[in-house]
Amino acid sequence: MKKIYIFSAGSAGREVLDLIKSINKIKKVWNVISYVDKSKNLQKKKIDGLDVIDPSKVREEDNIYGICGIMNPKLRYKIYNNEILKKKLKIPNLIHPNTNISNFLKIGNGNIVFNNVHVSFDIKIKNYSIISNFVDLGHNAKTEDYLTIMPSVVIGGNCVIGNKVLIGSNATILQNLKIGNNSRIGSNSLITKSIGANKSIINFPRQIISKN
Repeated sequence: MKKIYIFSAGSAGREVLDLIKSINKIKKVWNVISYVDKSKNLQKKKIDGLDVIDPSKVREEDNIYGICGIMNPKLRYKIYNNEILKKKLKIPNLIHPNTNISNFLKIGNGNIVFNNVHVSFDIKIKNYSIISNFVDLGHNAKTEDYLTIMPSVVIGGNCVIGNKVLIGSNATILQNLKIGNNSRIGSNSLITKSIGANKSIINFPRQIISKN
């Protein structure tokens, strides 16, 4: 079995552990060494039966993997560059067995794809992204590095999503749109036009019309 560290002992990191367990139910692939987290409070505990260690204690050995379970794209970028890649750990893709993926997917490294995601045809996913439960990713979409897609997001065909973008739960992005680098899309938002870099889009409060 392949040895792996999970960076972050928070809720997202624990979801990554559940994902690994789902993969191992189909085929024994991963042996989780420990969580890795800078929090001194967490390092005093065992979580899910695993030790929580400081990044300085990560072993630099051949054929050990590291994955980051942090939803914030900018923080995930820092952890990969300052901790995981510096230790020269190998970077896997973790994809839930229930994911519906086209055979024409092109995917990089360090991507986490959770339960019941639909990935259509001719999609390109680069590196270090997290795609949460029940996401629908439309045909010919292209995503850059460090993307976070929260649960139940729908992304239409031919969309292009930039670096370090975070898309909130239940958001919908219509087809043929571009989302610029470092942008944030709020939960439940409907995106009908392309968005430039470094933008935050929210769709709240909503207008409520009542007929008495």
